[in-house]
Amino acid sequence: MKIKDNFKQPRIGIIGGMGNEAMVDLMVKMTSLPVDRDYQFVAFGNARLAYKPQEVMQQWLSTDIPELRKFDTAVYTLRLMQYLDVDHIGLACNSAHELFRRILPNIPVAFVDMINQTAISLQGCQDTVLVMGVNSLVESGLYQTALTAKGMTATQPSVVNQAKIMEAIYNPSFGIKTAKITKQAELLLCEVITDEIATQGCTSVVLGCTELPLALTATSCQRFKIEGMLPANVEVIDASMALAQALVSYQGTSEPLTQSLASYQGQYLDWSTPLAFKVSSLAQSVLIQQRIFEYTVDYLTAHNQCLAGSYFHLPTLFFSESATDIEQKLLALDINVYSDINLLDNIIMDKLAYYYSDF
Repeated sequence: MKIKDNFKQPRIGIIGGMGNEAMVDLMVKMTSLPVDRDYQFVAFGNARLAYKPQEVMQQWLSTDIPELRKFDTAVYTLRLMQYLDVDHIGLACNSAHELFRRILPNIPVAFVDMINQTAISLQGCQDTVLVMGVNSLVESGLYQTALTAKGMTATQPSVVNQAKIMEAIYNPSFGIKTAKITKQAELLLCEVITDEIATQGCTSVVLGCTELPLALTATSCQRFKIEGMLPANVEVIDASMALAQALVSYQGTSEPLTQSLASYQGQYLDWSTPLAFKVSSLAQSVLIQQRIFEYTVDYLTAHNQCLAGSYFHLPTLFFSESATDIEQKLLALDINVYSDINLLDNIIMDKLAYYYSDF
């Protein structure tokens, strides 16, 4: 059993990759918060946790290959975070909570649940809450259940508006998962909110997909209200901010890994070695990841391709340079560790060429 050391910096684990843009957004929010303690972090943007582009918007059984692949990959991802000795973990994806909740009871790692934290932050709300997210999230009822348990009433978009949300997120030309925010995506999302408020009478909206706050930021929502694109009385609730606040204040402990990490490589594990950096801060992680986004878009454009969803992202991993044990643990897994952002310019094109050779 791991003994809690009150003088040890807590080590926060962040799992992203579904997509990496949402992981960056979570890290930015964590850096914006006042904290009364220092902490270490490990942020793993494992894009192989996502559906492949051709698998999105389809119904899969738990026995289908896409779901078996995601299950085994999620197990290994959690065990890797346990191997890296994180104290507690947050997941930068709402819809993936359903999968991770099935796995976590068997893994002794403290988990900060974004959906529950959002419901806690809204407790006492008298308004009916509109839940926006991808199809799987809305259909799962995860938010509806959490909000109802806290005494609130929840609703979801109409079939037509749900299709608009999916288009705003996944469209290969203008969707949020293309690593850019377009006017078309913003307009679609504002249309949905405006229509649902008019038809259902609710004014509180939970952004239950971590891509949505990228387009519906506090600043952009204020602008949309001024421009008449959103009703002035709408309150937009950012679930990823609720998670960020909980992660930096949570007191969690986890058990050390007692078996070899290799023993958790399931039959359907989808693994690609991440590009790993030790960094001085979350802000430096954000800077590096954003530059990787730019290189990725340029690379794919040069090869007449586009960033078709989260699965296309290069897996990345960032950790605090003060967590000196992590570098040795990664090297033992044949994962090279870099520390200078300037090195990225020299290595990234070869990394991308190798990664996309499998596509």
